[in-house]
Amino acid sequence: MIAGPILLLVIPLAMAGIVYLVLRWETLAALLAIGTAMALGFAIILLPLDQPVHVWGGQQIALGETVSFFGRELILDPSDRVAMALFFFTSAILFALAWRIAPRSLFLPVGLGLLSLLSGALLIRPLIYAALLLVIAAALSVFALQPAEGRPTRGGMRYLTFATLALPGLLVTHWLMDRYALTPDDTSLLGISAVLLTISFASLLGVVPFHTWVPAIFSDGVPLAGAFVLTVGNGAVWFLLLDFLEMYSWLSAHPEFDSLILMAGTGLVIVGGLLAPAQRRVGSLVGYAALVDTGAMLIALGLNSKVGLTLLFLALLVRPVGVALMAVGLSGLRTCCGDDDRWDGMRGVGWQMPWSTTALLFGGLSVAGFPVSAGFVWRWSLYRTLVSSHPGTAVCLLLASIAVLGGVWHGLFVLLERPHSQKNRSVIPLVTTEGWVKGGVILVVVLICIGLGLFPQLVAPWASRLTDGYTFFVP
Repeated sequence: MIAGPILLLVIPLAMAGIVYLVLRWETLAALLAIGTAMALGFAIILLPLDQPVHVWGGQQIALGETVSFFGRELILDPSDRVAMALFFFTSAILFALAWRIAPRSLFLPVGLGLLSLLSGALLIRPLIYAALLLVIAAALSVFALQPAEGRPTRGGMRYLTFATLALPGLLVTHWLMDRYALTPDDTSLLGISAVLLTISFASLLGVVPFHTWVPAIFSDGVPLAGAFVLTVGNGAVWFLLLDFLEMYSWLSAHPEFDSLILMAGTGLVIVGGLLAPAQRRVGSLVGYAALVDTGAMLIALGLNSKVGLTLLFLALLVRPVGVALMAVGLSGLRTCCGDDDRWDGMRGVGWQMPWSTTALLFGGLSVAGFPVSAGFVWRWSLYRTLVSSHPGTAVCLLLASIAVLGGVWHGLFVLLERPHSQKNRSVIPLVTTEGWVKGGVILVVVLICIGLGLFPQLVAPWASRLTDGYTFFVP
């Protein structure tokens, strides 16, 4: 009998080596990466946990079997199934986009390796070892963020630095909790643990003042790899945070928990909203727009209620679409302009890169929570919830979202500006340098973005299933 958790770790890692060997054959490498991610995603959703499944050669796969690995346990809980499926399907979308956007970069093989590490972070117990796997994944991400035949990027090194700085706080927190179990009268240990845990996760999520790595990974790195870090990588961080809150319920029950999380989220929203429209580079705009989205997710968590947690899970489910589209737009526009993503050098480029421009536009609308986009699925409900309890926070979030839209709208005008040679003509010829295959892939993701905005019931049940796995919030 083969234990399912082992396969979830071994298969992506083995396929990473195979994809690396065939990387010169772009289509084959992409199909192997996409097929692996899709197959594992469907297996997580469809295979039962309580009974083995017969496969080829009389072998059996027990997906829900607990595995001991060097004295540590690998456990696939029912609540982890949706989370892991989200990781695999998101990776499949990003791999499909990379097929035409970044075909020969290290993103495909490294992305599969990251899937193995991040899956292990969800499966392994105790939780402290998940933090170790996240830091290892951050180190591996540096290679994915690095352009082909280029040096390690500033954004990648910053991300690794902040992830490494977060590790000691998590290790010490685990040790303090072990001491508290022996001396429950020493309540000072709880206060120290809360501070260390807050700083550590603030660094991993990019909360102010630890936010500088977020715009940096889009400024000089491979955009799709940056989208992977902010969706799959950060998704693992969010689930680790929720597992910590579930295990140490005293933290969410602390009187200052709500106000602290709300303050952190509001601060991030304000910083992102102020800086996003002022950016002169497309990559920086994408990063600060993502910061506003992260701040909104923190605000949802700060509600400390079932509604707030459901909205957070909705955000995690739909966020990959908007971030991926913005990354695709950034990548295409940067390639057209010789790796320069300054707005001043992109005047009129939108006529040559219509699909990249469309991706940037719809991705920005989704990240900002504009109606009829994937981001609107949860952002509107968050506004309605905040208006009655925290109207000031709702106003800040709304203004920050408008500021992100302003930055995207300004960029659209720059990209569609009439070239000097065409200013006296009534019609500008549409001469595109993008192929129909690339356009078709982008169009599919754009339709997914619009479809999720029009039919939120497609993802809402999955968010409810995830919420049912946690009980730490205030009823």
